[in-house]
Amino acid sequence: MSLGLTTTRAEKATPSAPIRVGSVKGGHVHPALCRAANGDLLAVYNEDGGGGKELLLSRSTDGGVTWSTSRPIPVIKDCSIYPGSLTTLRSGEIVLHWSCYRIDGKRRWRVPQFCTSRDHGVTWSPVTEIPLEDHTNYTCLRHPILELDINHWVCPFYDRTVIYDRTTNSVTPFGDGRNHGMVPLIRTATGTLISGAPQSEAPVPVGKPGQMVYGLRSTDQGQSWQAMHNLPYFGVAGYDLNVLKSDDVVLTSILYGVGRDDEWAYELTLSHDEGKSWDTANSVIIYNPERPIKGRGWPRTVQIDDQTLGTLFYDLDPKQPDGPGVFFVRTPLSALQSDKH
Repeated sequence: MSLGLTTTRAEKATPSAPIRVGSVKGGHVHPALCRAANGDLLAVYNEDGGGGKELLLSRSTDGGVTWSTSRPIPVIKDCSIYPGSLTTLRSGEIVLHWSCYRIDGKRRWRVPQFCTSRDHGVTWSPVTEIPLEDHTNYTCLRHPILELDINHWVCPFYDRTVIYDRTTNSVTPFGDGRNHGMVPLIRTATGTLISGAPQSEAPVPVGKPGQMVYGLRSTDQGQSWQAMHNLPYFGVAGYDLNVLKSDDVVLTSILYGVGRDDEWAYELTLSHDEGKSWDTANSVIIYNPERPIKGRGWPRTVQIDDQTLGTLFYDLDPKQPDGPGVFFVRTPLSALQSDKH
């Protein structure tokens, strides 16, 4: 099956071919990506998912063209890992999140943890555990935290959306207290919040679909939310949202096969009005292997520089050259913009 996806922008720059960051085995590889304050790109992933014992870090100093050999982050110990996310705070400090699987008889839960780096990911702080009293098997996140200020971070866990206060090592409800689910949460230059929540409040782990909103916007710090009704289908791996230097918002979405949940391609789309509308006429397919993408992929996008976006994902297809791996695609911003924009 092929989506028949071809480019009609021969006159424009196009996305690069996938660049292999590292080889993996399988399971919950779920890569995370950030751009450090010094310009380096950091990729973190699980080589052997579903409870791997190490998170591996690879670095690129040339905008994602080449990547270093992946090495374990040494401070993570005694943890069966479900990968999380990377966030570069406004100060330049980097926050790495993940969750640890825990089992006691029939009870299963996950404990969210994080460490930080003040030297662009060279060294990492001791591990801090998020202090929750009622962990569930869905206390995990896959998207960057939303920095309210240096000491207050919104954490979009699957089973709750909370503010973590690092000065008191405590957690409080966020905004109006609703659960957005394991979705991206971003803040635009004007302070508008955009949530990737597909429903008005997320059922956990799954349940009868509630009020479908296909994205939420808030102009009062999350105290009230308005339905967007313009984000795409939110599958197992969801999608990604990022605010660019231009104040545009980029959506990284997954294209699914008709009548099935298989992922067939990844696409980038810009919003020039803080998510009120999306420039779908200039969307760009950045990865289309013309077969199902194995393992869900979990694509993550960052802005590399004023001209370029970079997207990290994984593909577990064993028949591709060199087997399952984590990959990176560089996309010129000009590929997503009309000649008139």
